[in-house]
Amino acid sequence: MGSGRVISWEKGKDGVLLTGGDYRVAIRVWAPGIVNIALCLPGEGEEALSPAVVLRPQAPQVQVEEESDHLLFLTGALYIKVEKENLGLELGDGRGFALQGRGLVIHGKEKRWSFAIRREEHFYGLGEKTGFLDKRGRRYTMWNADCYEAYNEGADTMYASFPLYIGVAPGGSYGVYLDNTFPTFFDLGKTEVHTAAFGCEKGPLNFFFLYGPSLREVVERYTLLTGRMELPPLWALGYHQSRYSYYPQERVLEIAREFRRRGIPCDAVYLDIHYMDGFRVFTFDRERFPDPRGMAETLKGMGFRVVAIVDPGVKVDKDYSVFREGLKRGYFVTDENGLVYTGEVWPGRTCFPDFAQGRVRAWWADLHGELVASGIDGIWNDMNEPTVLDAPGKVMPAHLIHNRDGRRVVHEEFRNVYALHMAMATREGLLKYRPGERPFILTRSGFSGIQRYAALWTGDNRSHWEHLRMSLPMLLNLGLSGVAFAGADLGGFAGDVGEELLIRWTQAGILYPFCRNHSEVDTAPQEPWAFGERCEAICREYIKLRYTLLPYIYNLFYRSARYGWPVLRPLVWEYEGDENVHLLFDEVMLGESLLAAPVCEPGRTVRAVYLPAGTWLDWWSGRPLEGGRYHLAEAPLEKMPLFVKAGSVLPLVGEAVRHTGEIPGRVEFHIFPGGARGEYLYYEDDGCSLDYKKGVYNLYKLSYNLAGEELHLHWEKLYGGFPRGQAEFRVVLRSREGIKTLYLNGRRVEGSLRLPGAPGAGA
Repeated sequence: MGSGRVISWEKGKDGVLLTGGDYRVAIRVWAPGIVNIALCLPGEGEEALSPAVVLRPQAPQVQVEEESDHLLFLTGALYIKVEKENLGLELGDGRGFALQGRGLVIHGKEKRWSFAIRREEHFYGLGEKTGFLDKRGRRYTMWNADCYEAYNEGADTMYASFPLYIGVAPGGSYGVYLDNTFPTFFDLGKTEVHTAAFGCEKGPLNFFFLYGPSLREVVERYTLLTGRMELPPLWALGYHQSRYSYYPQERVLEIAREFRRRGIPCDAVYLDIHYMDGFRVFTFDRERFPDPRGMAETLKGMGFRVVAIVDPGVKVDKDYSVFREGLKRGYFVTDENGLVYTGEVWPGRTCFPDFAQGRVRAWWADLHGELVASGIDGIWNDMNEPTVLDAPGKVMPAHLIHNRDGRRVVHEEFRNVYALHMAMATREGLLKYRPGERPFILTRSGFSGIQRYAALWTGDNRSHWEHLRMSLPMLLNLGLSGVAFAGADLGGFAGDVGEELLIRWTQAGILYPFCRNHSEVDTAPQEPWAFGERCEAICREYIKLRYTLLPYIYNLFYRSARYGWPVLRPLVWEYEGDENVHLLFDEVMLGESLLAAPVCEPGRTVRAVYLPAGTWLDWWSGRPLEGGRYHLAEAPLEKMPLFVKAGSVLPLVGEAVRHTGEIPGRVEFHIFPGGARGEYLYYEDDGCSLDYKKGVYNLYKLSYNLAGEELHLHWEKLYGGFPRGQAEFRVVLRSREGIKTLYLNGRRVEGSLRLPGAPGAGA
């Protein structure tokens, strides 16, 4: 049935309440460019917001004008026109952006809003969904599920849900975030080719319209609404090595020694489930790991951190203190009769903490104390959809009960945010036992807002070329969905990787914001040296390149923490006006200056690369290439096509390092030829503590202007709160062709260029 017409309306401070025959719709302006539209049906009260939303309404001024057939709301640059007959919405800015609504439809249990798809419109976002970058023509379900068997390009439900889509068209960009934790859907032109619809059968039809008009502004508004990440520890951005599983203790140490012996940089090794005593979380198998603290100290002496897996399932075992305490205090998920639910997971019969309860999250946080005391540096949350191996679809029954601090919530409502609440508890634990240190948490499952607590990896992919290729649009859309800190398992998790695929995946993987090689039990080894000298040499050089780029990557994380911008970006982020890039899914940009075209097919030694407008330099040869067209790039096995924007300034590590602990003091600024002027804003802190929140950081700006044969550089300290920062920076000109004279802050420089750092410059 249709929605009926608007009978009456009432204006409030921040919007209006519309009343129809059998519904109410509240339209509220939360902030400039952010509008909340919520449907309330008979018998429903106003639904509380999900934990994804952290922004609170700022109540900007709204002007309302009424005509015979519509209402018009004016707020800042945005207008909203509501048709009284069918609640059709039109949103626009009067300067070229206009979005036509198809109206509200309630059909049986389903309720949905829809908008007309605009001419030449492309759709992005939706988190880690498989398929191409542009999601137009597909329908997606938001429901967290273990998709090990169904992990392919046609998969619908995945490990994490991000109910956000972004529409980009010549008139401007917008986003829709649907704040409902029940299963929801997005139909972007599949059912009706000219209509983008979204809705649900259960829970609130409560969505936020996010105005651009640029893609960048949409993402900024979305991350303002759902929160932005905090800065990770620098070591978390290095190369990580994992396997299901490295054990016993001596095998873990052996892997670490091999990295150091072979000169391959690495910052972390992982402990999968075999480190535990019978898969009981928060325990160690003392036969396999007789001295975890001593092992961790030995690894730290070599520059390694240790990350341990913690699943949500608690083994049913009367002799296991975690189970006994959780059972006694009522901390586990129950059925509607109050009986504790159990399911089959790695330990056998298992029960599940009810993370909806604040007291359970506090308890779970406390349980991390022993792991931290044993030298564990980071926590890896897996199986946290949560997955139950003997349940239909590996999903807990929908009718199970969670207690959201007094409110009974069925599992169907809480499932999508189960992992989000587990990450909250994990973060609380790490902060409790290591106060002042930045926690590192890795999660498989999540929901909008997970970026506030954890990094995310895309789950149990496979050692297939198709999975290498599809990792790129998955990570790009995760970045557009607020999750800048994301990665996919290098080499693939399931199945046996081959030499060529491992090389190509390592080349692409050094660009992932989260960079980890991980593989399944009983699969062929896939450490960088697993296939002999050729593979090892190529992988070593690319992992070294990652460490060379880390100051630049770290600064991209600073921008993400501050503005919500992705680290790994689709070309459309930087070149939204170039229609040639809107469908590109196998080229990526690391920040604004580096463009890579990974090779994702076996036997390929050349590939077509589109370079946007401007001049680009081949990273390897320095050869300039004209932008605005395609080039055929040479890509022998040892080379991934990589380009830097002419005129860029990049902070790079000037000397080889074995781990991130050796980076401080070695940062250089490299200026790439081809630009008449350029600048770089450089952020610096200690890379490990939370002191940056107290102003303990430095902010510099390096700019240059090329005037004939003179290169004028200006170096300015914009903020100085970190006296232990780098004392001096070297400037490297990647080409001095045509440059005869150098100036720094107006003074002529002879010899090498060096910039004063923390001790020598005033705040």
